[in-house]
Amino acid sequence: MLVERLAQAVNHRPLLVLVVWLMLVAGLKTVAPSWQQIALDGDLDYLPRESPSLTGERLLSAAFPEEQAKSQAVVVVSRGGEPLVAEDRLFAREVSDALRTMEDLPLVDVWDERTQVVGEMMLTGEVPIATMVVARMTNGLMDVDNARLLERIEAKLGELQLAAPEGLDVGLTGSAMIGGDLRLSIEESLASTEVTTVVLVLLCLILIYRAPLLVLVPVATIAVSMSVSYDLVALLADRFGPGDFSWSDFKIFTTSKIFVVVILFGAGTDYCLFLIARYREELSAGVEPRVAPGRALTKVGDALAGSAFTTIIGLSMMIVADYGKFSNSGPTIGICIFVALVACVTFAPALLRLLGPVVFWPSRRPSAEGAAPDDVAAPSDAHAWGWVADAVMRRPVTILAVSAWLAAPFIFVGVGAGVTHDFVADLAQDRTSVRGARQIRAFYGDGAVAPMRVLARLSPDATLPAAADGDEGAEPEPLDLNTNAGRYAIAPLHALLIEQESVADVRSLYLPTGGDPRNRRFLGSDALKSLAASGSPLTAATFVSQVDGYAGKVTQLSLDMAVDPFSLEARDEIPKLRRALEEFAERAEIDGSANPWLGASFSLVGVTPGMRDLERVTNGDRWKIQIATVTAVFLVLLAILRRPLVCVYLIVTVLLSYWVTLGITYLVFDAVYGEAFRGLDWKTPIFLFVILIAVGQDYNIYLATRVLEEQRVLGLRRGLRRAIVQTGGIITSCGVIMAGTFVSMTTGTLRGMIELGFALALGVLLDTFFVRTVVVPCFFALLARREPEADQDDRSPRTVETSESAPIRRKSLAAG
Repeated sequence: MLVERLAQAVNHRPLLVLVVWLMLVAGLKTVAPSWQQIALDGDLDYLPRESPSLTGERLLSAAFPEEQAKSQAVVVVSRGGEPLVAEDRLFAREVSDALRTMEDLPLVDVWDERTQVVGEMMLTGEVPIATMVVARMTNGLMDVDNARLLERIEAKLGELQLAAPEGLDVGLTGSAMIGGDLRLSIEESLASTEVTTVVLVLLCLILIYRAPLLVLVPVATIAVSMSVSYDLVALLADRFGPGDFSWSDFKIFTTSKIFVVVILFGAGTDYCLFLIARYREELSAGVEPRVAPGRALTKVGDALAGSAFTTIIGLSMMIVADYGKFSNSGPTIGICIFVALVACVTFAPALLRLLGPVVFWPSRRPSAEGAAPDDVAAPSDAHAWGWVADAVMRRPVTILAVSAWLAAPFIFVGVGAGVTHDFVADLAQDRTSVRGARQIRAFYGDGAVAPMRVLARLSPDATLPAAADGDEGAEPEPLDLNTNAGRYAIAPLHALLIEQESVADVRSLYLPTGGDPRNRRFLGSDALKSLAASGSPLTAATFVSQVDGYAGKVTQLSLDMAVDPFSLEARDEIPKLRRALEEFAERAEIDGSANPWLGASFSLVGVTPGMRDLERVTNGDRWKIQIATVTAVFLVLLAILRRPLVCVYLIVTVLLSYWVTLGITYLVFDAVYGEAFRGLDWKTPIFLFVILIAVGQDYNIYLATRVLEEQRVLGLRRGLRRAIVQTGGIITSCGVIMAGTFVSMTTGTLRGMIELGFALALGVLLDTFFVRTVVVPCFFALLARREPEADQDDRSPRTVETSESAPIRRKSLAAG
């Protein structure tokens, strides 16, 4: 048996075990890249390839290869609504020139009020009250490099503002800067989480053990497992990433590291606590110190493996997701937990074997002769858990009924809890890009923060509208959008888009400066500017493809939405826009003339369409992941416990705990954020479900395996009572530590991470103090009622608690 072989290696060659681990740490450091070097990020980049927004991106790249801009940094200059003076506009030009000359910026170009075609759009108001400078970049929304760009541009603006006119407000935003703020927030949250996690775990271990060397065992084990885990997954991502092989697509992400940190510290500490608790029991039972670590591992190994594999397999079920960040993050965390498990069943017991009983200094060594009641739990703990056990066994039906009554309202809220995919809402309100976005919205409207593009592709047999009324014998002339007739053919498409309620403005080859074609004036300075711009070769190349295969057949229109492009309202408008365009392409005529766009295809490209696709894909993934996770965890439980009814009950308890947790979390943050609350972050329910279902079963497994083992010796009722008393203290300690590691996630600045950290900590505490303490034991108490009291009295007890819960006799104990 593998566990027995590991136990022998630990007892006979502990130094060799430690040396192998240290060599593995050193070896991986020499060959593996760092996590930061190989980690990817972004949300919209990992949608399924067939997603409409990505299909549109590919068409944009093919038809407009020179159009490399994927995001923008926007500088807005204003005086709080007062008219700008000449010096203010001159300062904006200086900002524009400074951006053009900055090195290492992935610039496509920089727009200001001097730029042809778009220059007029940089100013707002008949008497300008604000002006913009738009730096268009090749980076995507969430490129890793955006954090550096934000810091560089912010520093440059700081230098320029030293000489700016007095009273001038200068804001910085745009999709690239919002992505940069998100990246910085992720990095800050990771750093804060790591530090807080380490401090909390150390404090908990010191309070639990009050023995420095005993604290060293889990800390050293976790440090070794984290080092190996980080380097191992980075090496796998480097050698088996996208493009390395036809079948390989393994990726790691910066955000995944946050989960690895908290789960490894929480789960790794739990595994070590159960091993150490069993080691103490073995010493208290009179086992020799040189044999006790291996014996403890033999007794607790199966329970640790079952617990760990429940978590590993549950998290790995995220691989069924279509969304790339889900399908890669789950297995990544699973690999790290497997490494932690191996370290906890090899490195930790080997360290205990080498240190020996001195590990308990300054406390005295546990021994059979001097064993005190607090070798497993303190007297007060034993008495408290004895009281809990007695209460559960006396009134299980009443307790379950009251529990269901208390949980029902939160379950109702949790089942209907809404989510939001708003990236900007995830940022703190004092972030640079958020403040700048408020200025843009105030002067230019909501949609100016992240304009959207509409790509229109003519059908292959599209002809000039005039051909419908022309000579019947004349050959239809193919429609070319690069011609004057083609420019006028764009007018009805422009008009269709601008009449949509969700659209504030549209710019096209027909009206490159924007506006409504139906209200176009043919006299006046604005009309002349628009006419001159539409006839410019630069404008034609911007709006109509010049590439072979697409030339004259594909045009793009720039669209500003009337609502915040990051909001739920904007995402809800995307299907309406798509339907309007599809219906437009089915019309045979427009205003009595043949429709040049009959049979055309349309694509929406930008942040809002991408977020709509993300919402659609992740909502579908949520159900797939939930079904796969529950099924996998149930099968693992069945393999461990071999009690189908018990396994079903354990799954149901954790599902109900998840909905209660989600409901309470929703109510708490609704109260905290008030009117600004639009729902929980979209990642919170999915990660909460997977982690609670997988990790939340750990304590159920520890309790259930102990109950079944004790009942085989003591009978159903006495065995249940002993299992509750003996596991109460240690499982509670583990639950508190696990919850503490999740609480550390709330020290960051990302709202979504704060919500998830709160929810995970709450869920673990509910599992620890409610589900495992009350709900699960009540079920076993109901099952135990079928055993007659006389049969219990005939049992030969291995250890029997008196009414004061004092041990009478100790022998080897089952895994806690």
